[in-house]
Amino acid sequence: MKFEQPFNIANIPGPKMALVLEKGKPVAGMIKRAKRPLLIVGPDLTDAMFERVLKFVDKGVQVVATGGVIKRFIKAGYKADKIKTAVLHELANFLVDPEWKGFDGKGNYDLVLMIGSTYYYGSQVLSAIKNFAPHVRAISIDRYYHPNAAMSFGNLWRKEEEYLKLLDEILAEL
Repeated sequence: MKFEQPFNIANIPGPKMALVLEKGKPVAGMIKRAKRPLLIVGPDLTDAMFERVLKFVDKGVQVVATGGVIKRFIKAGYKADKIKTAVLHELANFLVDPEWKGFDGKGNYDLVLMIGSTYYYGSQVLSAIKNFAPHVRAISIDRYYHPNAAMSFGNLWRKEEEYLKLLDEILAEL
């Protein structure tokens, strides 16, 4: 088992920290097995990361845009029928509510993936899910290790090619 330091070294949430993912294939398997997967996308994306996010949309994964990334989706020609929008902290409040019906009215999500959120915001959302939403499994597919997720990629922010390869591995399996 690989251990990782949180990107923000002060972010030590206690003894239960995210399992480090070293391959993308298990994430793809979890997405396929999930009844209701949701990909939360934040504004901290490189152009290459955004291209991969668009592929998740095209593969049928429900995507919710938060923060300034909403403009990028609009510019790319994606409409509200494909991309949902939300304020990240409000979305966290909805996700911890087991009675929430989701964006489409079909029920809450059982798997939440996060990418591109500002680190300290994303960390708090993942903490809320970890501590108050036992019905939701949260996975960070961001380039930073998020200890509050159930699983997370390691710190790959200086290794963009390696990181993009993991995203491509997930997409190839979907």
